[in-house]
Amino acid sequence: MEIHVVPKASPDTLPELGTYLAPFALIFRRSTSRESLERYVTGLLTDLPRKNCDTIAAAVAGTSTERLQHLLTDATWEPQALDQQRVTALIAQSPPGGLLVLDDTGLPKQGRGSVGVAHQYSGTLGKVANCQVVVSAHYVADESTSRAPVHWPLTAQLYLPEAWANDSARRAKVHVPTEVPFRTKPDLALALVDQARAWAVPFACVVTDAGYGDNPTFLRGLDDRQVAYVVGVSSTFGVRLPDEVHAAALVPPPRPRGRGQPPKPRPAPLSSAKAVLDALPEDRWQPITWREHEGTVLRKQFVAVRVHWASASDQPA
Repeated sequence: MEIHVVPKASPDTLPELGTYLAPFALIFRRSTSRESLERYVTGLLTDLPRKNCDTIAAAVAGTSTERLQHLLTDATWEPQALDQQRVTALIAQSPPGGLLVLDDTGLPKQGRGSVGVAHQYSGTLGKVANCQVVVSAHYVADESTSRAPVHWPLTAQLYLPEAWANDSARRAKVHVPTEVPFRTKPDLALALVDQARAWAVPFACVVTDAGYGDNPTFLRGLDDRQVAYVVGVSSTFGVRLPDEVHAAALVPPPRPRGRGQPPKPRPAPLSSAKAVLDALPEDRWQPITWREHEGTVLRKQFVAVRVHWASASDQPA
């Protein structure tokens, strides 16, 4: 009978990996945790098709599933401190003035035991499925010495669906801290923006898709933080034209009639983003090329139009 033997990675630390991990040593007080970290990262650098504690322990010498599991679940170390140390090292090697890209990623899961798993929309799968959803932030900047941009992950937050957040027994079973509340994905994205600023990530602009751009509360959060942004919106996103907003502001409010709250001023007409764009003459649109990628020139028709985005209560249902 043929027996398949998994070749073991060397028990010796790769010199380059040892140099990279040296600044993180103070975060791990116990030498066993530092050793497990080195073995775990070595496993992540292998070409294993699936990387978890079992597969890494089988492929990397000098460790075990129990040691790796202890590092990830029971060892005393602060994940935020580790993340900040990593980000600080990456900032020192990255050009400033880049983009902070916000997105969410669906992680397909079977069963109901993993934290935050639910039947929900996954952008990764393009459909509703049983999965976890992680809201993430990435730093992207043009590199003068390379045709490819610098791109590295900043940090991420697991989205905890409301059904999970309100189920104390379920939370306790998987050790979700009591201080972790329910937060929407746009709220988590704003928290990642705050984290990036606290860690002095040198981004000049936030970029995200219509999953966040369609949320006026998220846009107001960026405005309140005085953060520049470029976001996608859906064709039905509600906007108002500046001239009509100005004209509506000049109209005195209706006179009150009887008791109750005084009538509110009428806002400017609400239009969809698509209707505003469809009304523009063709000569307003200009072709713009922004990058050549893998031999393909990336070029689209663009137009700039000033509008006011409408509040959440005014957006189409």
